[in-house]
Amino acid sequence: MTRSLLRLGLLLLVALVCGVTTFAQRGASFQGEWEWAVYATSRDQLPPAYRNERLKDVPGAAVYLKLKQRGNKLTGEYSASRRYLAKLEEGDLSAVVKGNTAQLELTSGFGGTVTVLLSLQRNRLHWKTIKADGEHYFPDDVFLRRVVRRRG
Repeated sequence: MTRSLLRLGLLLLVALVCGVTTFAQRGASFQGEWEWAVYATSRDQLPPAYRNERLKDVPGAAVYLKLKQRGNKLTGEYSASRRYLAKLEEGDLSAVVKGNTAQLELTSGFGGTVTVLLSLQRNRLHWKTIKADGEHYFPDDVFLRRVVRRRG
């Protein structure tokens, strides 16, 4: 009887560990909208064409991702800007999710390419450029926050 209970307990423990491992491998979802931006701290920093705009309307640099995830397939759109909207990047993306990471190959509208490693870290998305060739205006290493739309 004791051996039977021990085996049953061991089987339950193995099932629990396998279930937790499977859940952890699935990881959190990349699904949703993500953004990062930095802004001027005074109007004097803005280009002349934007001096009458609100500071929060003209990012000095920004990244926006709109991601859809189905299983380990990640698709979506990206946009980025630098130099107070003077340099704009945009396009579509696709990648394969492995655990809590995905590697993107992005093409710049200025002839360059970048390889970006995205890593989910709790409620943030870490963007790390791991390879870059040619002219581009993507950031090197930033943390994006999930965009939460307020219902009005």
